[in-house]
Amino acid sequence: MIRGHGRSVGGRNRGGRAALVLAGMVAAATCPAQTIVDPGQGPVALPRGTTGAAELSGITHLGGQRYLAVGDNGAKAIWTLDIAVDGTTGRITTASVSGSIAAPGLGSDSEGIAYRATTDSIFVADEVASAIGQFDATGAALAPVAVPAIYAPANVRGNFGLEALAWGAGSLWTANEEALSPDGPLSTTTAGTWVRIQRFSQSLTADGQWAYRTDPISALSSLTTAERSGVVDVLPWNATTLLVLEREFGGAIPGFRSRLYGVDLTTGSDVSAVGALATGSFTPLAKTLLWERSFSALAPSNFEGMSFGPDLADGRRSILLISDDGGGTRQDLYALVAVPEPPAMVLVVAALAALPVARALARRRRSVRDGRTGDGRGA
Repeated sequence: MIRGHGRSVGGRNRGGRAALVLAGMVAAATCPAQTIVDPGQGPVALPRGTTGAAELSGITHLGGQRYLAVGDNGAKAIWTLDIAVDGTTGRITTASVSGSIAAPGLGSDSEGIAYRATTDSIFVADEVASAIGQFDATGAALAPVAVPAIYAPANVRGNFGLEALAWGAGSLWTANEEALSPDGPLSTTTAGTWVRIQRFSQSLTADGQWAYRTDPISALSSLTTAERSGVVDVLPWNATTLLVLEREFGGAIPGFRSRLYGVDLTTGSDVSAVGALATGSFTPLAKTLLWERSFSALAPSNFEGMSFGPDLADGRRSILLISDDGGGTRQDLYALVAVPEPPAMVLVVAALAALPVARALARRRRSVRDGRTGDGRGA
């Protein structure tokens, strides 16, 4: 949240406090979210039962307790999940992989999944092919999404291609994990990497692209050479704001750190026509840190996907993260809660209510300055 700061000298700044309150309310309207609340549950094991579901890297909500997930191990299956969320706390009460949908058209590296309710269609991002496939509810392949040429496999560094996928606010969204070859270097300990966040319209045509800078790697380790810091998923809060999930693998004793940022698309320029972000001829997205957590190297959780869950009883929105269990990590879920922004009309009413107070305080300040009391008589 943006907060106003004023300095009071001898009590003479009180007249501006209402104006600061008003400015703060207006500023709050532009924040991606007021806050992300961690209910304190921590990682929750996601049992696979006899399904064989593994290396899950993307999750999407169908409604109620039903979710879909995909794994990046080449399985030709879309996994069905049953997850119950407490309607008051946002905590996960039960979770399991309940079955699968055969999808022969899936590629070798399914990283993200999105569901579009109005057409009952499922989208899956494949990192190796740098493609977005489309499937019906039975797993049959439909027409794929036409991905901009900048994402062509020739521009994708190994295992850093299309990782994120979400449907929301009437659009499909994706992003690569770390910089495409024309866009500059991969993440280091001194600088993050450039990522392109891509939007597709309801007709699935590319209609907007923005540059996003990840955080640097916190530290390198002598125990591995696999350090990284990139974008693993995005989630549309509304038509102009996104939640962005960054995943870092690094540290002297290497482990995973997840960070959730809010971004406002109006803060950055469209880079659809920018052939190389390395040129710097654009305005990047501003981002606000909303939540972060490091996970133990002894029992690591590698969270790669996220989805909104059901709304809670008080109007807050539940969020679920899902962890890829490849390489000895855990297959987990993680519950968070998003506190919605105040509706625009509430802000307007509050702002109007504050105006008489601001005017009265301003009159009082002028009266003191002019040597009059509050009733207009001389002091």
